[in-house]
Amino acid sequence: MKILKQFLLLFMGASLLAGCAEDEFLEVTNQNELNSANYYSRIENFEMALNGVYSAVKGLDLYGQNFYVETLLALPHESDYWNAQSRNEVSSADGNVAIAWRGWYRVVARANDIIENAPIFIEKYDPNEAELEKLEKILGQAHFFRGFAYFHLVRLWGEDTYAGDPSRLAVPLILKVPSTREDMMKPRATVGEVYEQIVKDFEAAEAMLPYDWGASDIARVNKWSAKGFLGKVYLYMEEYLMAKKYFEEIINSANFSLVPADKYDDLFQGTYEFSEESLFELNYSVDMQQNIWENGLGSGIALSLAPPGRGWSNVTPHGVNIFRFGDDPRLEIATYAPEDSVATADGTMEPAGASEFNYTGHSFRKYVPQGYSVYSTNRNSGINFIIMRLADIYLMYAEVMDELGQDAVALEYLNKVRRRAYGFDPDVPQSEVDLQGLAGSELTDAIREERFLELFAEGHRWYDIVRWGIVEEEVLKYNDYRVTQGEILFHEKDYYYPIPLQEVDNNVNITPSTGYE
Repeated sequence: MKILKQFLLLFMGASLLAGCAEDEFLEVTNQNELNSANYYSRIENFEMALNGVYSAVKGLDLYGQNFYVETLLALPHESDYWNAQSRNEVSSADGNVAIAWRGWYRVVARANDIIENAPIFIEKYDPNEAELEKLEKILGQAHFFRGFAYFHLVRLWGEDTYAGDPSRLAVPLILKVPSTREDMMKPRATVGEVYEQIVKDFEAAEAMLPYDWGASDIARVNKWSAKGFLGKVYLYMEEYLMAKKYFEEIINSANFSLVPADKYDDLFQGTYEFSEESLFELNYSVDMQQNIWENGLGSGIALSLAPPGRGWSNVTPHGVNIFRFGDDPRLEIATYAPEDSVATADGTMEPAGASEFNYTGHSFRKYVPQGYSVYSTNRNSGINFIIMRLADIYLMYAEVMDELGQDAVALEYLNKVRRRAYGFDPDVPQSEVDLQGLAGSELTDAIREERFLELFAEGHRWYDIVRWGIVEEEVLKYNDYRVTQGEILFHEKDYYYPIPLQEVDNNVNITPSTGYE
């Protein structure tokens, strides 16, 4: 009984002490815990936030699988597929439209977070010179990706081109982190306003980024990436002299060259990454611990595109494209024929087999590994995705020079690309493959067709035919040799995506896309 009384007294005393100290105890904070108030207090946290921007671009919604497969391949009918994009039956309730919108605005939001917090960090924490230098490079990358995201957004949702009618509606311009619901209710900006912001962001990136990085940071965008996109944006704006300036800086820098013909296929097989031809590519690697749905390090593209038995194999090149290549050797770079050898899940090399989902039985080859099946690598592909390369620059430069009336220069840069494709030195004329004596509309058409042949399945085709104003004549070609698609019809609204229905329902200030009301 005496022991019990002593225990009760001790318990009551401890309770009183705890009660007295409770208020003070609750006010204690963990100085090492990250929260919204202190996250941007160290330069290392800015670097972590920047990793999130890269991750968003590389992730499942965008280039990791969905956006590339469901939008960039399907809209121009590079693929024979059964989604609404391949049938020209897109609606505002389309899930792939919503995924693309969500994906690109996620990039914008993460970039905004960095851009907005950088000046606060400088004022509040007085960083040293080394930290300021790091922060400038981080900001340059954040501006690059915000410009990159809006460049996709305006080309997908803008109801006209910049040169056509810049007053037409595009997408909301969100340049700050929203703090209230009202901040989220942004109306659609005009095409012109969005393009002006894109130029500002790429110019900021150009000013802040280094020309190159060390080997450990080779996957980061640099000053050349920004210059390449400034040239491309000005081309889309049809401001040809400005585009020419940036393209010539790249061409004359001696930092880039077309890879030799025997390395050409390697660009898309993951065996020649960050080559002398690359201005910007997304870095992927096989991740045996996590797949793309678990935020793994690999790409999910090959899972959709691989030949029969090597992946889902349900997205295949449209038969019209196979015949369009004719005897051009780039067909073998872009696709697997049924008789081509491709690794199976157990590692043996066997014929790819004929796909049942397209007219000729071909499968996609770009970004689909020949040496392994993604079924044996946790459904991951480790092949980098090339966003911009020198062949693209050459052909855009040819287009610019064609517009400026310099036909001979335009033709030479078109032929440089052709020569490499046929196994020749790009800088040495080759009468057997060179196109000669073209001018006017014939030269324009040749440059456009060369872009199809060279850049097939690299995510450029839809944007090209929209800016050239030839969507109707192009997409209606694909009623021939179709397998999985219904009949393709054309409407003027097919030039742009509809604002997603969920966005229209939730944002009282947004205007539905014309024709999709």
